[in-house]
Amino acid sequence: METVVAVLERDDIAFEIEFERTSEPPFELRLPSHIGGAAVVDVFDLCDSSLWPDIIHYRFSECVPVVIGSSDDF
Repeated sequence: METVVAVLERDDIAFEIEFERTSEPPFELRLPSHIGGAAVVDVFDLCDSSLWPDIIHYRFSECVPVVIGSSDDF
């Protein structure tokens, strides 16, 4: 399995994750997170893929709530 390193930037913080390489870089990454105990997803948008397929850079875009089920499930 070939992997790619993604550098994720949020404000003044940056960290790296590795994931399985695909044919093209994903335009966004969604990572599970939480705010005050509530489940959310942090969304990172692709901002630099010039070093693809070795390293790609993403910048924090937004935080969205996780929706688990709906009234249609009952």
